[in-house]
Amino acid sequence: MKCKLLFIALSTVLLGCTPAPSDTNKTYTERLAKVFNSDGLSIEALSMLPYSAFDKPKSSYTISVIDLAKLGHCRVSTHIANHNNQLGKLAKPSEQFKYTLNFIRHAQACIDDERTPQDVQQALELARQEKLAQLYPMLTYVFTHEKELNQFFTLTFSEIKRETSKGEIQALEALNTLTSLIKGLDEPNKANGDMLTAALEKLNNNSYVQSLITSTRVQIAWNHTTTAWLNTLELEHRVCPVGKNKKRAKILNNVFQKFYIQDIQAYQSQLAKRLHDIEPHFQTFTDKFGHNTYPNLVTPLITELKQSAKSHVYWWQNFYKVCKVSP
Repeated sequence: MKCKLLFIALSTVLLGCTPAPSDTNKTYTERLAKVFNSDGLSIEALSMLPYSAFDKPKSSYTISVIDLAKLGHCRVSTHIANHNNQLGKLAKPSEQFKYTLNFIRHAQACIDDERTPQDVQQALELARQEKLAQLYPMLTYVFTHEKELNQFFTLTFSEIKRETSKGEIQALEALNTLTSLIKGLDEPNKANGDMLTAALEKLNNNSYVQSLITSTRVQIAWNHTTTAWLNTLELEHRVCPVGKNKKRAKILNNVFQKFYIQDIQAYQSQLAKRLHDIEPHFQTFTDKFGHNTYPNLVTPLITELKQSAKSHVYWWQNFYKVCKVSP
């Protein structure tokens, strides 16, 4: 029993001490700075991403109690009644969207039913047309209020794991489902609102996308900070003066090869690949909801990650050129 407890304790310590992927950046800068008897670098805390919650669209048309009583032959009557009860009024945004989608389908069936009085048909048609026009605004309301979706705009302490996780697989499945749902809204009578529920279930307590976005922003910050510090070094005076030994230059090269080339560069490639995996989905969300309402977070991150890495590598290319040290 004691051995078992000891094993659990050791496992906990080991797991707790596992460094985050970007911690390599800290070691990298410490080793670089040590060459000049300086302290390592640090990055500033990340700022919050711009985010606005979109209000629920307001309805101008309602079905009166009197009209509802005339719809006993229609499924839409039960649908409206359930929505108007206490539980319906407290429904989550995603359930309210599903009500809107189902109302469009059920209302059309009732409008087409010859047993429906003409005045009620007209009321249903007005309400249906309004809800058709509000489908995308309603879904935007869902995206900016359901915690599983608005978490994409928030920071997290957990960084992305290098290995593929269950969370990553489920997050990609959820994003695929959401994209299919959105594209299917062009034919609302065929759209399936339960797809939204399925996607939210896979994103519940799943911080993969949030961690990916945060990890990328952290890496970009390290790239900018490290490159800015390197740019303060005068290569021909402090690093590799003409006619003197190249000890410092050789040590810098070893540090760059060991930490950046062998580790950080591969980590950045992995971040870029994963961002490319989710980019089409976020672009779809932005295209349908509007750039100002739901900005695409991913594409600018990919651009900045690649540009910051390119600037960093450019400094080293110049280093090799000036100091004439073999990589």
